[in-house]
Amino acid sequence: MPSSPLSAGRLDNEIAMLRESTSLLSIMTDFAVALLRLKTAEDVLWYTANEVVGKMGFEDCVIYLWYPELKRLRQFTAFGAKQARRGQVKNKLSLRLGEGIVGRAAQTRETVVVNDLSRDPDYVVDLKKAGSELAIPIIHSGQLLGVIDSEHSKTHSYTEEHVKILTAVTSMVAAKLAQTQLIAQLESSIGELEYAKKLQGVLFNIAALSYEDDNFFKVYEKIHHLIAELLYAKSFFVAVYDPENRRIEFPYFVDERHPELAADTGPVDHEMRGMSAWVIFNNRPLLVKHDDIIARSQRGDFDLLGTVAQTWLGVPIHVGEDLKAAIVVQSYSPKVVYSDKDLDLLSFVAAHIANLLTQKIADKKLQHLALHDPLTGLANRALFIDRVSCALRRNDYQDRCLCAVLYMDVDLFKTVNDRYGHTIGDALLIQFANLLDRQVNEYDTVARLGGDEFAVFLEAIPHQDVAIQLAKRIIHALHKVLQAEGVSILCSTSIGIAFAYNGGMTATEIIRQSDVAMYQAKEAGRGRLQIYDPLLDRANVRDLELGDDILTALNTHQFELHFQPVLRISNETVLGFEALIRWQHPVRSWIPPNEFIDYAEKHRLIEKIDQYVLHAAMQQMSRWRDEYGVVPPVSVNISGRHFASHEFVELVLALLAEFQLPPYALGIEITETAVIDQFSIAQNNIHLLRQNQVRILLDDFGTGYSSLNYLHQLTIDVIKIDRAFVKGSRGSKQDNPIINSIVALANAMGLTVIAEGVENKEELQVLRDAACDSCQGFYYSKALPAPQAIAFFMKHRVAPFGEGK
Repeated sequence: MPSSPLSAGRLDNEIAMLRESTSLLSIMTDFAVALLRLKTAEDVLWYTANEVVGKMGFEDCVIYLWYPELKRLRQFTAFGAKQARRGQVKNKLSLRLGEGIVGRAAQTRETVVVNDLSRDPDYVVDLKKAGSELAIPIIHSGQLLGVIDSEHSKTHSYTEEHVKILTAVTSMVAAKLAQTQLIAQLESSIGELEYAKKLQGVLFNIAALSYEDDNFFKVYEKIHHLIAELLYAKSFFVAVYDPENRRIEFPYFVDERHPELAADTGPVDHEMRGMSAWVIFNNRPLLVKHDDIIARSQRGDFDLLGTVAQTWLGVPIHVGEDLKAAIVVQSYSPKVVYSDKDLDLLSFVAAHIANLLTQKIADKKLQHLALHDPLTGLANRALFIDRVSCALRRNDYQDRCLCAVLYMDVDLFKTVNDRYGHTIGDALLIQFANLLDRQVNEYDTVARLGGDEFAVFLEAIPHQDVAIQLAKRIIHALHKVLQAEGVSILCSTSIGIAFAYNGGMTATEIIRQSDVAMYQAKEAGRGRLQIYDPLLDRANVRDLELGDDILTALNTHQFELHFQPVLRISNETVLGFEALIRWQHPVRSWIPPNEFIDYAEKHRLIEKIDQYVLHAAMQQMSRWRDEYGVVPPVSVNISGRHFASHEFVELVLALLAEFQLPPYALGIEITETAVIDQFSIAQNNIHLLRQNQVRILLDDFGTGYSSLNYLHQLTIDVIKIDRAFVKGSRGSKQDNPIINSIVALANAMGLTVIAEGVENKEELQVLRDAACDSCQGFYYSKALPAPQAIAFFMKHRVAPFGEGK
């Protein structure tokens, strides 16, 4: 029996509905599979709008994302009328919670279906009016992520099946979005961790430059390579203000547009009107893009130098009055645009670079002061001896060359000082130094050795007449009156000359010979030159007599120890002593150490003196223990030759055992020379002594020229600031940069600092302001014989020095 038309129509509808359901289920299945390969939120949302909702037969779809910081829903991706191209939406709409159908769905967190939009007062028209709308909130774990919204031109367009399928799609989207956000957060955290690790490494390497090359170009080059690890820096340069010539220089300049230029061949901004000058003089960072650069240059903010970059970023580096500079990166590519984040980063790194350069400048000042006379700026004795020593040793791979030392002083200088005062005397010495500097060439070394004594070293001269003619020119130049602080002074000089071939004499000997020759010139009538004559040198006879006297003094115990107290500055309590040798000669009475120590070192008697002092010091410490029940810490000065011997550590440990003293009560004071001459042995001895709890003190810190090069390789306990840096110090911290630099360096390395030679309250206050640990000097006490020393210790080891003073 044939079917009725009504039954056939119903069957067709059921078949159509079944096909639609099958199609929707197929879309769902494809979507579930696709979600496995979609990685980013952008890909998930675009696929949802175009490959899922679009295939469900809807006219259009817009997906909103919720931005909690803005408290707004913003259109993110679309299908249909709102779609511009992938990843973009036409006329993006932004809604508040509760605003429109979308805002209502987000606020209530429920699906909203409006079959007739003309009857809904909340409807917000987007591009054109629609008939019906379906909005489903995207929610995961109770958190609102966004809304999937679809509009249709006809009313009653959305069926229960549509709502059911789209709700399921939205649930899947919510889970995937949460997953992508979590992955993005993890990747961001990992990226930030890796970046932080890289930044930390860069900052550590910048700090490590403190101990590396003192050549500032090399420092800037390494800084460039380190910054390139953090941001794009193919074009990088350092701009520095030169106050003497009033211009901006570029000591380091790398420009990707000019790879042919050497990094040390930078331009010069004579007018100081470029962007780098703007950063330096305004002491502010500057981040500008191409159009801003042109606009601001037309406005007169700065002038354009060279090719205009796409992005330019510069930050200032100011190190007090010593250095005004800027570091700059620039990009010529529109693909590389520096941001505020880059500005913050470069400013942060610049602060650490400023710290580095502060230390570098302080180190250079310290080294210069240690190697140069502060009054005249000439080389000092240490640098002069080093120059002469190096030249005299330089004979391994070349022919023997003739060298000369001219030793001189200002005749009757004491009379000038007594008549006019020290200010005029100092001014005269400066004028005399300038006169010497004008007479020599750039390869010669001029030095002030102390007081009014000067020396000139001539290396590799062809014959003796070169030195003789120079001496004659100096004597002749002094025929003219010198002006010292407005006072006209006519003076002369006596010059002694000694010659040597490199490899044939020590620096000490040639300088001594020239000194002897100078006194020979004075005895002959002053204002003349004298070549060293060994027949007139009585020093050899005196040396033989002095050597015999020292050996006799050691055997008959003419040497005795005095002990100078060391006090903690914060509470003025006594910490211990420095043992100082004194010689009471049976004929000449008291002989100061400087008259016999140099001779003892030269003639290999210093080891015997060291042993004598060590034995006497520890013997006295044991007596104090037996009589007073205390063992005050005592430090003993040891020569470089003795300290760098293989037997020294055994001697110290044997004496400690003999007198049964706690090792930490003994301190060994050494100078740079003790370490540098035989560095590996000295370094090993330091390690062994400290391993046995004996304290190591680096004496006269800053007076040599290698302290900073070797200090970080040594495990010492104490740095002693030489009295030359303490003497005359006064005022604020800024007035005493050397003391502050040494204390800061010691603090950074975990070392104790003892300042020597404190003679007045002003000097003590400078040390207190610098947070120096301890000091010694005549302000508190001179070196005392043993009975007075222990009395001083017992009185002031707890109570402040001021009590009962």
